[in-house]
Amino acid sequence: MRDLILKADGIFYSVDKKNNYVTYNTVEILKNISFEVERKKIIGISGESGSGKSTLAKILAGIYSSTSGQIEKHFKRDWTNKPSKPIQLLFQNDGNLINPNRKVKDILYEAFELSNKTKRDYSAEVNEVFNNFGLKKELLNSKGSQLSGGEQQRIALARIIIVKPEVLILDEPFSSQDVEAQLTILNLIKKIKTEFDLTVICISHNLKVLQNLADEILIMFNGKIIESGTTTDIFSNPQNEYTKFLINAQSLKLSKEEIFSFHSNYEQDQRNKNY
Repeated sequence: MRDLILKADGIFYSVDKKNNYVTYNTVEILKNISFEVERKKIIGISGESGSGKSTLAKILAGIYSSTSGQIEKHFKRDWTNKPSKPIQLLFQNDGNLINPNRKVKDILYEAFELSNKTKRDYSAEVNEVFNNFGLKKELLNSKGSQLSGGEQQRIALARIIIVKPEVLILDEPFSSQDVEAQLTILNLIKKIKTEFDLTVICISHNLKVLQNLADEILIMFNGKIIESGTTTDIFSNPQNEYTKFLINAQSLKLSKEEIFSFHSNYEQDQRNKNY
């Protein structure tokens, strides 16, 4: 029997488009999303931009409420009246992951104070965090605006880990990074997942990275999960044509013309199935 920490059952999410406060159209972003997340596993979610990945992450984290459906949560600890939440979401790196005007030391101290509900000297704990996350000690007195994108990302991730969540959701943590930086964050995710007994949900359009990170993968298209399975099964024996397309496209086996042609035809096929 699987030790589940999350179970999504029939999640729908819609938004109303309005003009002068009058609704003129309702757009379905997520459509009947159901899946299970086993404790201490890494789940990869992939698909093109606009497929609903980030919206799903925000619903799982409690930032958005689903239009219908439910999410079962089975946490080990009692989170009643806790100052932090059991599910933490690290947003896509947009240059504003941490306060640009605050010193790194103050940001991490605040996280320890929040986690422990007490103010004291956390120098030893902060130094340990810096060692674990491969950060240089001279960054302690740097402001957020003085850090590189990769440094901001690691500080933001460290701040989340300090409050000891049970589930960590990463939204495109590998975007806009070179191969070396991607490898650094990939190894860091594996490390903190093991050391802190985390369950990780990683959203990424980069299937190659997810192949080396995730235990299971969900493929999304147009607000739906079109295929899911173990990472081994997804890559060795994909069942859905879109999954095959994504794998071939990222393996550079398809030309630009083939990519455009498949995408157009697949979208039309999906529309026809819905009528």
